[in-house]
Amino acid sequence: MPLGRGGAFRYAHRMSDADARFGKRPAGLADAAIAELAALREAIATAGAAAGPSWGAMHKALLKAKVDGRAILPIVGGRDLATLDALLAWLRGEEVASTESGDAGAGDGGASGGASGRAAAGAPTAAAPEVPIEETRAAMRAFRKRLRLARLDAESRLGVGPLSGGKRHEIDAIVPPREFAIVVWEALVAEGRLRRAGGGFYALVDDDVTAT
Repeated sequence: MPLGRGGAFRYAHRMSDADARFGKRPAGLADAAIAELAALREAIATAGAAAGPSWGAMHKALLKAKVDGRAILPIVGGRDLATLDALLAWLRGEEVASTESGDAGAGDGGASGGASGRAAAGAPTAAAPEVPIEETRAAMRAFRKRLRLARLDAESRLGVGPLSGGKRHEIDAIVPPREFAIVVWEALVAEGRLRRAGGGFYALVDDDVTAT
């Protein structure tokens, strides 16, 4: 363990490898990956209102770094810079403020504290991201195609046919195609065309995989 001045341990107060908000810290995260995430964070700050592509790149970089997808979704979907900064500091092994301190706000007229307060803090509170309609249409076509293929694959494994007793797929939700940024899927949720199914999965609201 590195030593600081006077022989003191420089990282004596490093956090645990697990965090209630972020899951388990990825093992062996390279310095180059940390540097890439820091550069993307700077790009987001510089781009301001036009940071959509940088958020998409951040989403892909966090997935590549094997950060828990359940931690990524509310950060990128809500464009939550404060929590992103805490996540990046945690990935570097630094101390970050505990979410427990936010519970004190319940005494100021807040409706909830504890776990429910943390969930509210992590949920997207900003307005739905603005995504070009051409991109949302393309994303919906790609989503329906992937869901349709997943169902056909599941049915082929089940051997659906006249002698199979009519048993069909039980696939309602999928991980969306990654060629589209998370903000696109969150925009479709805001439009009422998709719904979150948890764990990074999304599902159709109307369950019609044939629509265009």
